[in-house]
Amino acid sequence: MIPTSGSGKPTIAVESDEIEIMIAIRDVAQDVGIDAKRAQTYGIWTVCYRRYCESHEIPWLWMDSVSDFMTYLEERADVSPVERDRALDGIMFYLTDVRHIQDEADAERLEGRCPESTRSLFAQLLLRCGVPITQAIQLRASDVDIRNSEVEIGKDETDPDRSVTVPPSVRTGLKNHLRRLRRRTDDVNPLLFGHRGIPDVDRLRRVEDVGKTTKLATQVMQSFSDDNP
Repeated sequence: MIPTSGSGKPTIAVESDEIEIMIAIRDVAQDVGIDAKRAQTYGIWTVCYRRYCESHEIPWLWMDSVSDFMTYLEERADVSPVERDRALDGIMFYLTDVRHIQDEADAERLEGRCPESTRSLFAQLLLRCGVPITQAIQLRASDVDIRNSEVEIGKDETDPDRSVTVPPSVRTGLKNHLRRLRRRTDDVNPLLFGHRGIPDVDRLRRVEDVGKTTKLATQVMQSFSDDNP
C-alpha cells in the first residue's frame, strides 16, 4: 500500500511493476540530487498517470497521453495548479530521465547524456540546473551564453537576475536546440520553449506534502472507472 498520514485517509494497493517504477524514480532522483520527499511525490503521480492511461486504453509513454492527462487534471476542481505542476514534473522526470537509463548498468552515464528532444532539455534545466519552471518558460535565445556554458535567469520579486552554469551535456543540448530554433522561426529573439501563457508565480510555489499528494492522487485514481462508460 502507498502510506498516508493519519487514519481514515484513502490508500491504494500498488502492483509490483508500479513499485518498480517508484523505486527507479527514487534511485535516479538520488543520483541527480532530488530529495526523497519530492521523489516520492514524483513516483505517486507517475503511477497515477499510468493508471489513467490504462483505464483510457491509451499508450502511457506518448507525449500526447501526457497532454490528455494534464487536461484531465485541469478539469478537476480538487487538483490545484501546484499539484498539477508537480504531477507534470514527476511524469516528465520519469519519461525523460528514468526511462533512458533503466537498462544502463552504470548510472554515472546520466551526467554525460545530451538531451536530444525539447522536452528532455526542458526537464534537465528544471531538474539538473535548478531553474524554476516559471522562469524556464520565459527563457529566450539571448539568455543562453553557449561560450561560457551559462543561462541567465529572469528575476521576480524574490529572486534577482542570476546565471546558472549548465553541465556539458546540457550545453550541447542547448546548442543543438538553438540551431533548430533558428531554422524554425524568423524571430530575432525567440522563446526557447513554447507555452500557453505565463503562470502566476505564487500559484507554483512548491511545498512538498507527501501525505496530501498521496491522498489526492489516490482520489484521482479512484475516479478513473467513473470517467469511462
